Amino acid sequence: MKKIILPLVLLIASTLTTNHTAIAQSALGVSAIPPRLEISIKPGQTKTEVIKVRNDSNVEQVISTNVKDFIVVDDSGTPLQIDSKEISNRWAASSWIQVSSSQLKLKPGETKSLSVTVIVPENALPGGHYAMILHSPSNSTVLSQTGAVIQTNVGTLVYITIPGNINESAVIKNFSAPNFSEYGPIPFTATISNLSDIHIAPQAFISVTNFLGLNTANIPVNTINIFPYTSREFTASLNRQLLLGRFKAQLNATYGTAGQIASATIFFWVIPYKLIITLIAILVIIVLMIKLKKMSKDEMEQSSPKIIELEQELETLKKKYKDRN
Repeated sequence: MKKIILPLVLLIASTLTTNHTAIAQSALGVSAIPPRLEISIKPGQTKTEVIKVRNDSNVEQVISTNVKDFIVVDDSGTPLQIDSKEISNRWAASSWIQVSSSQLKLKPGETKSLSVTVIVPENALPGGHYAMILHSPSNSTVLSQTGAVIQTNVGTLVYITIPGNINESAVIKNFSAPNFSEYGPIPFTATISNLSDIHIAPQAFISVTNFLGLNTANIPVNTINIFPYTSREFTASLNRQLLLGRFKAQLNATYGTAGQIASATIFFWVIPYKLIITLIAILVIIVLMIKLKKMSKDEMEQSSPKIIELEQELETLKKKYKDRN
């Protein structure tokens, strides 16, 4: 039976989207603190950091710790564990990392610390290097639908930056919205590709202007890490329902240490045609009613002299008849 090791549970994958220290916890009740460790270090140097593992369950757990390389292969930023012996990865860093203990026994609610030592070789290339420290509870294995053994993990993603001549480049591969809509909200989708030697976290926003060039909205986009030579998909929305006309949307993404900017522009139409047709119909009805009322009044005015003449003739006849009597 082939053993499959899942790289991380979904909660670990979600740590790629945050820029602050938090706690990654699996459904098994084990937490890795912090979920992401950032280290800047020069070639040939050594640095030691401390991470923690906590047992959040109500049973004693034996936890195995090991270091693995990973890559990101999808637009969602999910880390995929790889074996450095099977693939050559310019950004791999697992061989640089030593952990003080490979196995821990934790009582319910207990937290223990681990020393993480990073030893950078003299020939390390400038840019980003990445690894993950995985913590696997002994009772975490389950059977998949295919009968294979699956082992879930929680862990800390390690980001190592080697200073030097680092290439930083990014492009917006896709930026789109519906070409025509009747009403808002208007959804936007963008894909940014990182062509750098290091991960980036673009600060992006979408500026929307109407056909007169007036600003309609400035929409912030979530800040997400993008690993070297991978792409990430971003979504945003113009949360206004009633819009009219042709609009311009410009995506600006600032990234890198020098504040480089990647940008893209699209145009889209919003026309509430059903509402417009209804308003036109109401206006036509009002105009017709006004015209009909005016016509009736004119007819009455035109007929008034004849009625007066007939009344006078009737009075004359009445008078003649009385005189005869």
